[in-house]
Amino acid sequence: MNEKNTGFCVSCGVARNYGDTCDYCGRHYVESTDAPHKRVTALPTRYKITRQQDNTAITWRWAGKSGWMMIPFALIWITMTLPIAADFLQQPAGNLPIALLPMAVGFILLGHTIMKMINKTTIFAGKQSLYMKHHPIPWRGNFKIPTDNIEQVFVSRTQRSNKETSWHAPALQLITKDGQRHQLLRGRSEAEFSDFESLRLIVLKALGIKPETIAGAHDSFS
Repeated sequence: MNEKNTGFCVSCGVARNYGDTCDYCGRHYVESTDAPHKRVTALPTRYKITRQQDNTAITWRWAGKSGWMMIPFALIWITMTLPIAADFLQQPAGNLPIALLPMAVGFILLGHTIMKMINKTTIFAGKQSLYMKHHPIPWRGNFKIPTDNIEQVFVSRTQRSNKETSWHAPALQLITKDGQRHQLLRGRSEAEFSDFESLRLIVLKALGIKPETIAGAHDSFS
């Protein structure tokens, strides 16, 4: 995504010094010289970065606009399976679980889709701790780690594939001083590596930890 250069970092909002990176969050800029106005490469609008007292908060939603397409599909599925369930209900009570199973699948799909559309994740990073929270619907994976127990935050490569091809996608992770790893965010495409490295530097800046190379990490900014 490109935005006009307003004199402020498009990632964290701090005034820029017009160098290659933002002094505060470390956002790397790719300047375009062929445009009539200087433009900078920004993080996708999916990520919202704010300052909350002494913490930096990075928030993103679980699903984009394409997720809404699953809601009509789930409703159509429920509508199609409702007559089937009604027919089975006319039979002995022992067939009740079989009768409700297809329709239950539709309701589960609908509920899961709505949850993904509503829910988001926020990373709160500061000098005291890093806290990852899934909200407003509680979900597994929340954790809080004291900053002095964090060794490094890094971007690693994960291999993904489908029936036709395979590719590498980024994953934002942290490793503690006792060797435990926690995944903060997982990407979907190779094009996201630059964004993930920028997010990594924002988190490290908030934690007050110097970026260092981690073996096996995609780490071009260290």
